[in-house]
Amino acid sequence: MEPSPDSQKPTRQQQIRRRVFWFIAGAGVNYLLIATPFKWLRTHTQLSIPAVSACSLGVSTTFFFLWNYFVNFRTDARKRDALPRYLAAVALMWALSTTTLSLLKNFNAHLALSLFGHGIDLDIVATQLFLAGLKFPLYHKWAFPLPKTEASEGEEAGGSGKVAAASRR
Repeated sequence: MEPSPDSQKPTRQQQIRRRVFWFIAGAGVNYLLIATPFKWLRTHTQLSIPAVSACSLGVSTTFFFLWNYFVNFRTDARKRDALPRYLAAVALMWALSTTTLSLLKNFNAHLALSLFGHGIDLDIVATQLFLAGLKFPLYHKWAFPLPKTEASEGEEAGGSGKVAAASRR
């Protein structure tokens, strides 16, 4: 009996496309998790901009740490083995994001954007855009790497992937 197409394991390219999609969807949720506490803390407390940035990014960082580690863990590595790399990546991105957002908030360019009647905080958007080029490879290549396929292992060994895979059979 042949396996149905639905039960086949997704290809590496499909896995990467899926990760990119969820990465972009997560950016929207991330924006809300940063902007909402930031706005609330600025209007209801006397905290400095760096403190408000650290707290609001802490909300987002905590949510995504728990989600990605306990719900959406997507690697063949054991959780225990990935934890030190993941914690280092989370701490680095929190520190860089807090610093970047604080710097942008201290420099007011008087830019405004409204989407569906709601103001968009461009400093938060810019922080995410500035760091996205580092965040994606940091998390998806270093903290949670995809498993190596037989073809890529064969190519790394200096031979053709098909020849190396055929020789293992």
